[in-house]
Amino acid sequence: MVWGLGTRAVDRISNDYVRVVALSHPQLRPETTARAIRQYSQRYVDVIDLEENAFKTLPADQVLKEVIREGYPYSRFIVSIDQGDYIRNLVSTSGLEDANNLLLTFDHLTKDRNFVKLLRTVLHRLERVYERPVDIEYTVEIVPDYPQPSFRLHILQCRPLSMLDLDTIVQIPTDLPDEDIVFTSYELVPTGKVEGVRYIIFVDPTVYREIGDRAIKLEIGRAIGRLNKELEDRSFIIMGPGRWGSANIDLGVRVSYADIYNTKALVEMSVVSDAGVPSLSYGTHFYQDLVETGIYSLPLHLADPRSKFRWELLRSGKNQLARFLPEDGELIPYLKVIDIQQVAESRRLTILMDGSRDETVGYLVTGNWDDQPDEKGTISTF
Repeated sequence: MVWGLGTRAVDRISNDYVRVVALSHPQLRPETTARAIRQYSQRYVDVIDLEENAFKTLPADQVLKEVIREGYPYSRFIVSIDQGDYIRNLVSTSGLEDANNLLLTFDHLTKDRNFVKLLRTVLHRLERVYERPVDIEYTVEIVPDYPQPSFRLHILQCRPLSMLDLDTIVQIPTDLPDEDIVFTSYELVPTGKVEGVRYIIFVDPTVYREIGDRAIKLEIGRAIGRLNKELEDRSFIIMGPGRWGSANIDLGVRVSYADIYNTKALVEMSVVSDAGVPSLSYGTHFYQDLVETGIYSLPLHLADPRSKFRWELLRSGKNQLARFLPEDGELIPYLKVIDIQQVAESRRLTILMDGSRDETVGYLVTGNWDDQPDEKGTISTF
């Protein structure tokens, strides 16, 4: 849940947080201390300025003060008071017009049985009709009523969630030679496999972080969309930094689903920097689009000491970008297309993902490949 326009729920922002509620236990939350609640609360609110006819992002406490000053009676449903060592519920708005210790916690709302029952009922009914769980966007209107206000829910969007094939069994070999392993990763791993990957579209996280020109970062995303078309008959994956699809290009490459729908997998690389560890795209509509169409969204947590990644394979490999997009030669320092067969002695990449063990491995294999034309337009078989 977020207050204001819903953009902060569907397109996460690095310096802000949403309130996540488990409807089975709505009053429980992962943050157990006042400091944690304060840190992971919503700090900004997206609004429409009616006087200027413009969208704006404003500090939440600034808008809260204005709302309280205007006498909105239901502030207590979303606001709590930060007392330093503890967080207390808002009982009265009197004298809070200039307060500097307001927090968006939604605590009173999550304690209201009618609100929780409404959401549960709606989700159950939609699940029954769609015959599977659903993902909805909604707004909640607090309606004056006696003796307590009631709630009116408006569904803005509804779509069924994709159901993974839970019968799929993937076993990761334990005897893979270290020199054949390209990467390993753990945590939030789906179950599945991708075989015979010939090309990797690669954006080096270190290089991307050092790009100071916003126009270049935007053009990288556009070029990946063009590569998606050029490579549509070839087996490829995409690898790069942070949260893909974000409106904030500092968090990751800005692309839409339409820019990457031909890829077999999107590997989001979480690399530690001075700014911390970037969050990935779980829970966003972008992520759900990938899941629904069978594209594996795979996190690569390189801050985890168990994880491995062969940087030299991708950094030293010949960049094929100009071969596919001659007009994008100026992006060669930032965007690479690596031909795995060329850099790995006619082998290709296989990715095995074992969700039951939360483990994935990408490794090089030898085989007969007759699915893709080489640069002369003929079929290569090895």
